[in-house]
Amino acid sequence: MNDRHLIDVGGGTIGGLLARRAAANPDKIAFITPQAEMTYGALDDAATRIASALAGLGLAKGDSVAIFMRNRIEWVTTWMGTARGGFVCVPVNTAYKAAFLQHALKLTKARVVVTEPLLLPALVAELAELPNLEWIVLVEDAPQAPAGVKTLTYQDLLGRAEQFSTSETEIAPADISSIALTSGTTGKSKGVVMPHYLTVVAARENAESMGTTSRDRLYTCLPMFHGSAQFNMCLHGIYAGATIVLAERFSASRFWDEMRAYEITMFNALGPILSILLAQPLSERDRDHQVRRVFAAPAPPDVLMPFEDRFHVHVVEGYGLTEIKNVTYNPIETRKIGSIGKPTTTTELQIHGPTGERLGVGEVGEIVYRPRVANVMFTHYVDDLKATIATMRDMWWRTGDLGYVDADGFYYFVDRQKDALRRRGENISSYEVEVVLMSFAGVVEAAAVGTPSDLGEDEVLAVIETHDGENFDYEALFRHCDQRLPHFMVPRYYRVLPSLPRTPTGKIQKAVLRTDGLADGTWDSWSAGHRPTRPA
Repeated sequence: MNDRHLIDVGGGTIGGLLARRAAANPDKIAFITPQAEMTYGALDDAATRIASALAGLGLAKGDSVAIFMRNRIEWVTTWMGTARGGFVCVPVNTAYKAAFLQHALKLTKARVVVTEPLLLPALVAELAELPNLEWIVLVEDAPQAPAGVKTLTYQDLLGRAEQFSTSETEIAPADISSIALTSGTTGKSKGVVMPHYLTVVAARENAESMGTTSRDRLYTCLPMFHGSAQFNMCLHGIYAGATIVLAERFSASRFWDEMRAYEITMFNALGPILSILLAQPLSERDRDHQVRRVFAAPAPPDVLMPFEDRFHVHVVEGYGLTEIKNVTYNPIETRKIGSIGKPTTTTELQIHGPTGERLGVGEVGEIVYRPRVANVMFTHYVDDLKATIATMRDMWWRTGDLGYVDADGFYYFVDRQKDALRRRGENISSYEVEVVLMSFAGVVEAAAVGTPSDLGEDEVLAVIETHDGENFDYEALFRHCDQRLPHFMVPRYYRVLPSLPRTPTGKIQKAVLRTDGLADGTWDSWSAGHRPTRPA
């Protein structure tokens, strides 16, 4: 491991990184939330107090602390405190309840849950099935304390803190900092075990790729249980010594007003956020802000280019997965629009064929990964050795994504392997179909999925999210696709929904769309007399 890199990221740990930034500029505002502002010095002190208080509850190094609350300053201080104390942070999706919440807390063996009164009923309902849970910490007073488990307020927790010395708990870059829960779209969520060094290197590479400095003001409205907010923005901001604004939720109507009010220079976006902002009415104030860069994944060209032109910002794309962090970024000065960029300095990528052979330039295959330094990828899935081993082949970690690389070393995402379609002997990228669908006026988001065909293989079903469902012009959308897609990729079926089904982390649940299939209201272009134009 490179010593310079370890020094650069505070010794390779989250707590060390925070301490380094606090020592350099203790009075600089680190976080702004709806509840409070906090300087780097105050955040560093809070991390030490929380670490001490959690140790006082009987926790030992490696024990899990679950954070089950919406975006607020206590999310950040709890996270920093678990890192400082050598405990394991478990971010829990605030939409979880019943079996989902129970599974998350049982899998990670959480001994403490830090939550808020709004979410307490969902937690209380599962207490009988959580033998490891010993303490509930509430960031606000609840009308009634739950029975069967010890409960205290956040202020009470802080009141228990004694002077905590980081030397009492030696923390190394390889030690576990967090367990991230996957979305679980094809089964129960997996627990992704993440070393400290993975997270701080992810922060460093994001900051370097965005050109972030201590003068920047970063903004995220994505939930903190999602790595895009937690690592790609918040820890990224701490690495740069910048100020981070943590909003409660996304609001299209208030978005640019917030950018102006907080003098934001960078924000991040997932899913349909860029498309939703583009769909807002034009305004003479569209360029009246200080935002200079946006990190977005993905950002199809038909969204990226209009967004940049309208709002006068630069969109930086990247590619990554929870298990391996972001591993590519599109360079700011030499980018190729449509590419996911080039590998980071800690990353080695290749494109492999079905039997593990390395493919050449332009050949589509599976994107595979391995690290160039230690401790920058997950160590394993919690209690799931079989799943962990299944992701590896020939010393390469298999992403499950299809892509290709060009002669200049730029990588391109084609599709998820499981989302790829096959029609009449032709392979179809659902991603490429969706890019065209989303370039049609009025389409907020789109998903292309396969539905069984009488002729074998798949027909393509396009499911559209739009706010104009009653008056949606299916024929115009068909013609739009027919003009832009090869004939074998043009969807036969079209269906409109007010909103697409999503996982709690915002991913479209294509499995649900495939199960629903040709539900009532599906428009069949063939029955309407329309067939794709074939080449002469």
